[in-house]
Amino acid sequence: MFSYKSLIASNQHIKFYCTSKCKDVIPEPYPAKKYIPDWYKRLEMNISKKMDANLLHHINATDIKYETPTIKRCPPFLDAMSAGWIIPLAADIRFNIQDGGAGISWEHDFFDPMIETHSLGQIYTHPSFPLVPVKLINHWIVETSPGWSCLFTPPLNRSDDFLDLLSGIVETDKYFEFINFPGFLKPLADNMTLYAGHPLMQVIPFHREYLNETIVKTLGKKELEKLEKTRNKRSSHRSLYRDTMWQKK
Repeated sequence: MFSYKSLIASNQHIKFYCTSKCKDVIPEPYPAKKYIPDWYKRLEMNISKKMDANLLHHINATDIKYETPTIKRCPPFLDAMSAGWIIPLAADIRFNIQDGGAGISWEHDFFDPMIETHSLGQIYTHPSFPLVPVKLINHWIVETSPGWSCLFTPPLNRSDDFLDLLSGIVETDKYFEFINFPGFLKPLADNMTLYAGHPLMQVIPFHREYLNETIVKTLGKKELEKLEKTRNKRSSHRSLYRDTMWQKK
């Protein structure tokens, strides 16, 4: 639903613009499905007794009798990782962290600004206070078709050892401007370097009309019968959703 193909098929678009001096210099945005973590790639679809004995012991599965599916058989998990595009960091930034993150300084060699800070007063009730709130400068303008907004969020279902960025939604069909990325550094060491290409944000376009109407109700007879039918199908087909309902993105 959030792929380039689906946007084109519905005569919609998403465009990424940079300045002429950044063109062919900074890493370009790319489909999120190209940023799948190595741990996920290595994971088997099922746990079985044919696996290495040491691994089975480590995951408390030495007495397994039947194949057990892993999270790799969960399409919603994969779809969350694959939706939209990734905006990477434009250039290397070297940080010096003081007082457990309450003070920071940085340097870089890039010709444009790479980072700024917000005042502590802007986040004084946030759980990360008193870490210094930073703003990573994004060098890409995102533009979408009329009626389409974008969710900017740290890459879903992937851990980041260095950054704790905040999510936001922007009407990218109306606001033609660079959207910067606020958040916090994770003070794991006194010195750290973020390298060009580090995945910063996952950009997921969506049509705003879906917010116009909401229905909240209890399950009635019709819905309970529908639920029972779904569960009966699942009881005879373990991968019912994956095999019969899921649409590959």
